[in-house]
Amino acid sequence: MAKIGFEYVAAAKLDDKTSTSKADAKYSEGREIGPAAAFNGAPTTSDVKDFGDDRTLETDTSVTGGTLNMELNEPTMENEAWILGHKFETETKGMIRNVNDIAPYLGVGCVGKSKRDGAIIYKSKIYLKTQFRVPNDENTTKQDQVTFNHTAMEGNIFQLKNGDWKDEKEFATLDEAKGYINTTLNITQEESGGE
Repeated sequence: MAKIGFEYVAAAKLDDKTSTSKADAKYSEGREIGPAAAFNGAPTTSDVKDFGDDRTLETDTSVTGGTLNMELNEPTMENEAWILGHKFETETKGMIRNVNDIAPYLGVGCVGKSKRDGAIIYKSKIYLKTQFRVPNDENTTKQDQVTFNHTAMEGNIFQLKNGDWKDEKEFATLDEAKGYINTTLNITQEESGGE
């Protein structure tokens, strides 16, 4: 199976106090985040070995966390404030960043596209608990030609209380894969940009 792209990055706020597993995770305020050029999850794993009699007897390679990197084409100020826990002022279209702001825990998903035996497979990928950090404010001048720059958002991947950290499911159509993300993250048709 060859990966050929992805689309539809969406997120929702996680109720961390009551969500102990994927089965009972409660999400709210779900929304589509916008177009993205990259969506990469990098889990960190334990690498522990127990030796005895000059050989390895036991190993542990369990997931302990990780990072989720999203390269967003240009997040709206409202979405960036929502992701990072900043205050967005609707009337002035402004964002106030305060050192005491705390980014919420989010469930974040996208639909990956792969080709298998000549058919396109759509895979819903949902990181069940993440928390993002303020990105760098990088700007470059226009030179001989325009260069398109993106906003790189990086967050931590966490486990729910029972150890669940990622949910994946394959579908035959894009609509089914998006629908699974919408159902899991409690996103309505209006919030996802649907008709």
